[in-house]
Amino acid sequence: MFGRKPRKETNKIKVEGRVLVLTLVLLFIAVMIVGRLFYMQIINHNFYIQRAEKSQETSKNLASLRGSIYTREKDGLYPVVTNRDYYLLYAEPKNIKDAKNTASQITDILGLDSDESKEILAKLSKNNDPYEPLRHKVEKKLADQIKELKIDGVGFVPEPYRFYPDKGIGGQVFGYVSTAENEPIGLYGLEGYFNKELSGQSGIIKSFRDALGSLITIGSRTVKKAENGSNLILTLNREIQFTTCQKLEIYYKKFSAAGATAIIMTPTGEIIAMCNLPDYDPENYKEVKDINYFNNPAIFTAYEPGSVYKAFTMAAGLDSGAVTPQTTYNDTGEVKINGFTIRNSDLKGHGVMNMVDVLEHSLNTGAIFVEQKIGKDQFKKYMKSFGFGNSTGITLDKEMPGDISSLNQAGEIFGMTGSFGQGITATPIQLVTAFAAIANQGKLPKPYIVSEIDKANGEKEIFKPVTVRQVISSKTASILSGMLTSVVERGYGKKAGVSGYYFAGKTGTAQIATAGGYGNEYNHTFIGFGPVSNPKFVILVKLEKPKGVRFAEDTITPLFHDLAEFMLNYYQIPPDY
Repeated sequence: MFGRKPRKETNKIKVEGRVLVLTLVLLFIAVMIVGRLFYMQIINHNFYIQRAEKSQETSKNLASLRGSIYTREKDGLYPVVTNRDYYLLYAEPKNIKDAKNTASQITDILGLDSDESKEILAKLSKNNDPYEPLRHKVEKKLADQIKELKIDGVGFVPEPYRFYPDKGIGGQVFGYVSTAENEPIGLYGLEGYFNKELSGQSGIIKSFRDALGSLITIGSRTVKKAENGSNLILTLNREIQFTTCQKLEIYYKKFSAAGATAIIMTPTGEIIAMCNLPDYDPENYKEVKDINYFNNPAIFTAYEPGSVYKAFTMAAGLDSGAVTPQTTYNDTGEVKINGFTIRNSDLKGHGVMNMVDVLEHSLNTGAIFVEQKIGKDQFKKYMKSFGFGNSTGITLDKEMPGDISSLNQAGEIFGMTGSFGQGITATPIQLVTAFAAIANQGKLPKPYIVSEIDKANGEKEIFKPVTVRQVISSKTASILSGMLTSVVERGYGKKAGVSGYYFAGKTGTAQIATAGGYGNEYNHTFIGFGPVSNPKFVILVKLEKPKGVRFAEDTITPLFHDLAEFMLNYYQIPPDY
């Protein structure tokens, strides 16, 4: 009993031990806190500064204004694609006093049907809802009528949309702007090809907010201004474009064609008009059910051109020295090779014919004769030089190159059929450009449809005619022009002629290929230029699957005549005789 420590002393030791443990724990925690602060403030300082700035920083995009597209007129420029402010009609349902009456008033002004009216009423009836979009793309005059009602809880926000003042004059040329994504995107045609230039560059404004989310008015603020998009000035002439599309539609409907295309260009490559049917309205592109309508057939649709191709075969024959206009051969009406028989379109033999006769009568056997004289390899070389098998490089979205790969295959028959435009394909823009080379003293031009890009900062990018290469000599071009003039004066192109003027041209009636060979449907094409002594324009017109008439001379040459006559009058070109 005398050997035990007193109770007070024992308790004191326990208390001191607990204090020591607690002190060590607190010291450990303090060291951890100091270490953490050292890590955050010293070692990883930049990381947490960035996180803090990010949590406090707020930003807003500043939209750029999309550039406009202009065509030319005699007295200046005309906007065929521009921007127009519409309005988004929205509601704050929690502030709507009478949803039913409000819905009725809005419906009457906007001219909505019963289903649309029910939809608006349903949105207005959400009593605690702070915001509901009711209608996009409301026109200003309708927005003003609704504003006059002074309805509490109803408001408008401006919404810029693409606006196309003229309808039916080239939707596939212009393309459209999709609003499906967060930012508008140009698709197809000019809108697609020049989307970056037309879009400009959006800006941004950055500022900071406090812990409660309120903007800090004092402090740093970063503003990057939006750069508006560039404007495009086209080579298209608005009056010629409108007239071309109008006349094309007459023949498209007259012959119940599946499609139609017309292109007018200068011999140096400037596109004056380009139209296709069927067309679509870019402003209402969402109504188009078949996406193929968005493609521009003038640059996208490659087809077997038929007898218009004989002009290029003859060009190769003359330029290579294989034939002259006076060279003759005996036309029996057919050529047989490897079990195949190739006949003239009229199924007749014409006896001794010269090269002018070949073009006037559009003789398949004559084209074969020239190709055989040239040789398949030399023939292919000339066709490639004319641009076939490659894109022209025109600044429109979705251009296709056509196909002359059959000329690479072994066997004479592929060169023979290619000589009169069968078994190879070309687009309308390739054909009219190649024909322009004949009108342009043998120089192949690069087609262009934009003459100028006007940037928001005042800079201008100007486009001028470009010669791709000399395809045939100027002498060959002159001789061939005379031979093609004979086609219009005495051959199948008579209906294309304009009294008092000399025009050169060639018809093409091409059977459309099917899985089993060739069927009973045709593409009709005519290409010509004039006046021959000093060519001012080249015209291609095409009808796809016209009904009721077999040959192009009866469908498409009168359309060429109408367009050529209009062009002569428009430019006040004096007659040749």
